[in-house]
Amino acid sequence: MASKTNVSLSESARAFLDRARRYCAHSEQCETGVRQKLISWGAPAADLDAIILRLRADDYINDTRYAIAYCRGKLIGQRWGRQKVLYQLRAKHLPKEAIEAGMAQVDDETYFSIMNDEAAKKLRQLGGEFTPDSRRRLAAFLASRGYTPSEIAHLVDSDVPFEQ
Repeated sequence: MASKTNVSLSESARAFLDRARRYCAHSEQCETGVRQKLISWGAPAADLDAIILRLRADDYINDTRYAIAYCRGKLIGQRWGRQKVLYQLRAKHLPKEAIEAGMAQVDDETYFSIMNDEAAKKLRQLGGEFTPDSRRRLAAFLASRGYTPSEIAHLVDSDVPFEQ
């Protein structure tokens, strides 16, 4: 793929660029993760910005594409709540527009179905009865998974919150 930038790189920087291209081609990556990986590989600090710029220009790094893949993987695959996913994306210093695009990938029906499934599974582990103690423990579990307090309250405070 021909580069769209005219930034010249030293021989060692080109080696790190090639390694970073292979790393980014393997799976979606964000700038923060690639920058950390380059540092761990020993890339010169003076070349980091040029390497990142080249990766962006060649479309190896794309914040929106990364946020979409990350949200799908965590919300659907790992079954995390929106709050936890949002916190993690912000920690990666992604632009607000990219985060919003990623969070929009999962519709409410799917999201709440996943939450109900997780709650039902946890309730079965707690003995299957909906007691004050199991409500408290279920609420703590859902909070640890990243569901918001209002989502948890709606589920836990209802008489029959979900299908078991």
